[in-house]
Amino acid sequence: MNVKTPFNRLRCLLIIIISFMGLILSCIEPFETSEDFFEDVLIINARITNENKNQEITLNRSFRLGSEISLVESNATVIIIGSNGNTFTFLEKNLGKYLSTVPFAALEGVSYTLQITTESGQKYASQTMELPVANTIIENIIAKKTVDTDGNEGIGIFLNTNDVTNNSKLYRYEFEETFKIIAPFWSPFDAVFRIEGANTIDVDIILREQEEQTCYGTSKSKDIILNSTLGFNDDKIEDFNVLFLTKNDYKLLHRYSILVKQYVQTPLAFSYYETLKGLSKSEGNAFSEDQPGFIQSNVFSVDNPNENVAGLFEVTAVDEKRIFFNFQEFFPGEELPPYISDCSFFAPSGEGAIGQRPLVQAIKSNEFRFYELNTGKIPGGGPYILTSNRCGDCTTLGSNIIPEFWID
Repeated sequence: MNVKTPFNRLRCLLIIIISFMGLILSCIEPFETSEDFFEDVLIINARITNENKNQEITLNRSFRLGSEISLVESNATVIIIGSNGNTFTFLEKNLGKYLSTVPFAALEGVSYTLQITTESGQKYASQTMELPVANTIIENIIAKKTVDTDGNEGIGIFLNTNDVTNNSKLYRYEFEETFKIIAPFWSPFDAVFRIEGANTIDVDIILREQEEQTCYGTSKSKDIILNSTLGFNDDKIEDFNVLFLTKNDYKLLHRYSILVKQYVQTPLAFSYYETLKGLSKSEGNAFSEDQPGFIQSNVFSVDNPNENVAGLFEVTAVDEKRIFFNFQEFFPGEELPPYISDCSFFAPSGEGAIGQRPLVQAIKSNEFRFYELNTGKIPGGGPYILTSNRCGDCTTLGSNIIPEFWID
């Protein structure tokens, strides 16, 4: 053989919890369900903050368990009205995602109401919501070498904050991790299949057309993280553990960054998240089918007071801080964490009938990347040594675009 080388159905509560983890608790009403029970529910994810930006609202519909299609509420008319007379219009930029046409920030002393009219003419409105406080800031975010409750060694992310006005009290946290990924078996060349004949395979070895060696992965918080200073003399949080990373976490292999966001919540919103977190712990999974009730929204149907609506319209004060660090700062001289994938090589044969040659199948599958020519490294193998995508192409794990905030 010559090779040319020029180089089950989802219950109402389950549906709602899966579609939106940020519903505000208004009431819990036990209900009976059956195998045939399914309710089409509008799910609203609306949060406006004291940040001056284009605020975002997401509208979805409930869907059945096992459905691969996420249903969105498109072509709705969405507005937010402030008690100071300001009205903000939201337009659909992506399916089910609506952005305000102008940047704005929620203001202290102003109450806000959400109004939605669906394409079919159904009208919904929210309770009036007001910014709880606007001057609470995160003092600092600190990374420390520590151990978790199971004795695992790693790095903890700790937060400190202080509201001298003693007004905040109720907090929720989210975070976004960003980490550098370097493909361990990257090559500047790639193998491109052209054509095969009865006795030939035409494969080009070309320079890669995009950056695939260094990328940046992103991971967002999934758990509900709450803290409260109710009952304390000072509205102060010290060394609150937001996240723990074991020393073997591959995200620490190269450079790591975390952005922590702190939301000051209304009692209603905090109560919802607290209840949802409790359900998650008691059931072992917030997405279990056996949840005991319906979590009501603070948005209601104008036309039908008996219609169930899910979701949250929240007005909240937010602050955020970002830190960077490297593994060696905490574990100098120690072995780096393992890569996310075990990396190996193979040299598939180019022999066989048309359409059945392992080399052609491997290249066409797009599951492997060229590493180098097989000059005897793998005896009896084909002409090229390949590795898995994860090991040879970082874009399978992250973005090859350097984030604007990134500092090496």
